[in-house]
This record gives sequence, C-alpha cells and structure tokens, in this order.
Amino acid sequence: MEATPSKPVAGRKRGATQHWGLNAVERRSTTEDVLAQLRAAIVTGRIGPLEPLREVALAETLGTGRSAIREAIRHLIQEGLVEYRLNRGCYVRTLSVDDSNDVYLAREAIETKALERALECGESLDLEPLRAAFERIALAARATADDDTPGLDLIGADLDFHRELVRLGGSPRLTRAHETLAAEAQMLLLHQPVYPPTDYAADHRVLLDAIERRDPEAPARVREHLRLSATLIAGELERLSQAAIDTEERSRSDGGTTA
Repeated sequence: MEATPSKPVAGRKRGATQHWGLNAVERRSTTEDVLAQLRAAIVTGRIGPLEPLREVALAETLGTGRSAIREAIRHLIQEGLVEYRLNRGCYVRTLSVDDSNDVYLAREAIETKALERALECGESLDLEPLRAAFERIALAARATADDDTPGLDLIGADLDFHRELVRLGGSPRLTRAHETLAAEAQMLLLHQPVYPPTDYAADHRVLLDAIERRDPEAPARVREHLRLSATLIAGELERLSQAAIDTEERSRSDGGTTA
C-alpha cells in the first residue's frame, strides 16, 4: 500500500514543530543536503500538502542555519513543490488537475522526442539500464497486492524506466529538462488509483518490447501510456478535490445548525 501523509495528531496546532522523519544534518552541510531531505519528505508525502515550512523549526530539526533552509525552500518553490503566500509564509503545494495535465504534457513532449531521436540514429542502443529498470518494475509489481495503490518502490522503478528512456535520446538538455519534472511526477504518481500491478508491469513491457524492436510506433505507444496515466491521476485528483469540498460544506452546515 502506498505510504500516505500521516493524519494530524489530535490537539496538535498547525505549524507546530514536527520531525516528519527528517534527520539532523551536519552544520557544515550544504544547501543541497537540506534540499535533498526536504524534497524527499515532500514527494513521499511525509510532509503533506498545505503543511507550513517554518525556517526556525526546520533549522532546529535539521541542525543547520536558517540561510540554508531559506535557500532550499527557494529551490523547492522553483521546482513547483512549495508555494509562497504573502504575509503567511511557505507551504507545500497541493497539485491540481491542471498541474497534472501540464506535467504530463511536458513529459510527453520530452519522452517522445527523445525516443524518436534514439530510433532515428543508426547506432545500436544500450538498453541494459532500461531493461534493469523494467525488472525493478516487475519485482515491485509482484510485491504489490491487486487492491493496493502503487507503492514507493513501484513508483520509483517507474520513474527510473522513463529516465532511462529519455537517456536513450543522447540529449543532455532533454535529460535535464525531464529531471526537473521528476519531483512533481512522483507526487502525482502518489495519487494513482488502484491499478492491477500485473497490468502496470505489462504496460511497461509493451514499451520495452517496442523499443527493443526499434518499432517506429514506439513513440506513439509512449504517448498513449503517458496519457492513460494522466487520465487516471486527474480522475483521482478530481475525486479528492470534490471530497474536500463536500467535507467543508458539511462542516459549514453543521456549524450553522449548532449556532
């Protein structure tokens, strides 16, 4: 089962100092060390959507200076994981359907173009990293129950497969551009609905087979694959958004009844 952000402990005030599974870092550590820890905590859901990121509390937890925290948060804002609210501070973003569609549109452009470039070159392709990534998908899928959402191992293997697909294009710029989407992509993949793990692996097997054959239709298959994921995730985000609206309306209604 996919790890989900823990529910707030009853009685704990919003913004109170929390550990979120973060480890103290050496004072000499660079901003990159702080950034890596915060990014990992956000994309895996340990720091959940709308959680405030307080410089003082984070500096105390990580054992580092506020300047490193401030710089790391600035990077997270650029990556689209955190948002700044005027006079309120910085909060972990809640990704919307529009965010999901935008991320997958960018992934589609990069991945299909990288694969087209790879297939057009006359040289043989080193497919061993791609095959290894697929084997990790298959292994994680076998460890996932049919009624479970994809876990972190399966999501990580999925993203690695697509990273290796892009690297086949031999374009450092496409690879870098794709990597800028990785954190948001992982956050979105946490919102996948239940999907049969055998189908999850089989979908990637289809892509691997097409690439191994240098099938001219392989880029189109990648496009279809990404659009299916985008559709499934968008549906789940819409469901969660509607559930939140319904909860808020019930809360207001109950409040009005008891007033």
